[in-house]
Amino acid sequence: MPGDTQVSPATASGDRLHDPASDQEPTVLASWTLTLVRTLDEAGHDGMALARRAGIDPDCFAVEGARLPLSATSRLWQLAVDATGDACIGLRVARHVRPTTFHGLSVGVVSSRRFRDALTRIVRYNTVVCTPTGQPSLTEVGDRLEYVVSWPPGSVVPRQESMEAILACIVRAGRFLHGHHLAPCSVELLRPSRPPESRFESFFDCPILYGSDRYLLAWPLEVIDRSLPTGCDELATNADRMVSTYLERIAPGAVVTDQVRHVVADLLADGEVSSSRVAARLAMSARTMQRRLQDEGTSFRDVVTDVRVTLAKRSMDAGTTSVQALADQLGFSDAAAFRRAFKRVTGVTPGAYTSEIAARGIDDS
Repeated sequence: MPGDTQVSPATASGDRLHDPASDQEPTVLASWTLTLVRTLDEAGHDGMALARRAGIDPDCFAVEGARLPLSATSRLWQLAVDATGDACIGLRVARHVRPTTFHGLSVGVVSSRRFRDALTRIVRYNTVVCTPTGQPSLTEVGDRLEYVVSWPPGSVVPRQESMEAILACIVRAGRFLHGHHLAPCSVELLRPSRPPESRFESFFDCPILYGSDRYLLAWPLEVIDRSLPTGCDELATNADRMVSTYLERIAPGAVVTDQVRHVVADLLADGEVSSSRVAARLAMSARTMQRRLQDEGTSFRDVVTDVRVTLAKRSMDAGTTSVQALADQLGFSDAAAFRRAFKRVTGVTPGAYTSEIAARGIDDS
């Protein structure tokens, strides 16, 4: 019976967080599963008792960073649907997310400069929530950006209710960051057909394709590239570092993006940056590095551009305002290429950014 064996809370094992089923199957962040327990409690059911029936030791919810086997959390989702009779329970679960639910990823999302940056973090650090399963990606298609999650053949796929809850969390984050009701322009779900009620349509407020072979959220580019009032680069960077440290504990070597960033920053000092040189520093082939970056939702070119722009912002904060000098210093082909890259990453031109710096200086005086 599923409830006959309970999963113990994760325990420390040296510098690595031990996962009781890390070698056998995907694992899920326990604090994310706790949102389902809270939802059950709110609905009048004993969430902890149902967790025990699913084979989960409730003590795990008190252990920071603890992880659970996907199979156990999937049983709990099934029990939740059976107990509540709610096929759309994922929409309710998203309401119970707290600032620490997704570890440092929550902070990184809230402190992102643009919603595009928040989505990039969600793709890059998706294994915080569930590892290793799913292949999330961000792709520009015409005038919109698509967030897509799909699975290779033979993969273990999470319960549809849990994935719908994740999509709902992302949409709610967008609405919080923008400060108003932000609707995606398109949604796709694996759910084979529309439930009797129109709750998905009411929540997402856009057309929904059921029976898809992937999960999709899409937004207009002009929406996801708007500057956000909650953006804070320093806080976002610290949150990224926290998430990377956590992922290194549960899966050493898993986060290649940050390793590549550090090497690129070092190599930019002498102006020679190439994928082969960076890969050699990381003791892997350029092809392997590119593949692992792709798995984390980015590319070598994007990482290099992001590092260059980050260094440019530091120089501009310190008083360097010459676009040509910055372009030369950071290895751009010309000033125009630097301007394009800077605006693509930050959403503003270098001139607008220096004006913001000047305005902050006046306000602080």
